Amino acid sequence: MNDLLVRIKFQLPSLPRAEKIVAEELLENPEAITDLTLAAMARETGSSEASIIRFCRRMGFNGYTELKHAFMKAVKEGDEVQSEEIKDHDDMRTILKKVFQSNIQTLNDTLSLATDNYDRALAAMLKAKAIHFFGTGDAFSVCQLAYMKFSRLGIEGSAHSDVMLQLIAASNLKPDDVAFAVSYEGRSRNIVNAVKVAKEMGATIICITKMNKSPMLKYTDINLFTSISDLTVGRDKVTRRVSDQAILDALYLGYITKCGQKQNMSRYLKRVQNAIDCNKI
Repeated sequence: MNDLLVRIKFQLPSLPRAEKIVAEELLENPEAITDLTLAAMARETGSSEASIIRFCRRMGFNGYTELKHAFMKAVKEGDEVQSEEIKDHDDMRTILKKVFQSNIQTLNDTLSLATDNYDRALAAMLKAKAIHFFGTGDAFSVCQLAYMKFSRLGIEGSAHSDVMLQLIAASNLKPDDVAFAVSYEGRSRNIVNAVKVAKEMGATIICITKMNKSPMLKYTDINLFTSISDLTVGRDKVTRRVSDQAILDALYLGYITKCGQKQNMSRYLKRVQNAIDCNKI
């Protein structure tokens, strides 16, 4: 999907009412903007010209004309690659293609939401004495893998699936520590409570979520957003965890690169790998 369309859809839930109407009009009737002046758009949406200008600036444009040209270009480039439903007659090659295309789209859309928060997140992790990961359900598997990777570097931390252990870990955090939460909607009571406790202890809170308006964000310091909509009955769409994992992998590689300037990280990795290799038959 074009970056501008991704940003508009991402911002939609948290926009002020007047700006939200403008965004919805653009997404639902994209061809209309071609012939609409600023005054005409205001009449069409029932919004004021000032609200439209505020929306344009929120999207990173100086005014309506600039947004209009960018939006027309976005529409011309083509709509999003649809996440095709798996049919009962699909063979495995077709299913594989649909899953891969969906993952690629999610990663590209998530990349378009990237901000300097990623640099802030890496800086906080580099300064941290310990990095603790918090996630529940399938998000825990992502946290566990991240914890395992950073443990290979000798970094203290944790990743617990048990709620009580998560709260214990959060209550033992210090101002020099990082609490890293992964939550699809940022509404998991367990994770929100753990993050709240970690915040009270003075830790730096980093999160990965798809929502730019959720209870968890009241307690987080650095927010990293994914672009994914999981409408499956079981909320088990694998793409949402693919983007989480890609973000954590990027931070891990950034950590190794930056930290390697101060100390030889390869020594840690070789030592740990040798210990693991000894367990192989």
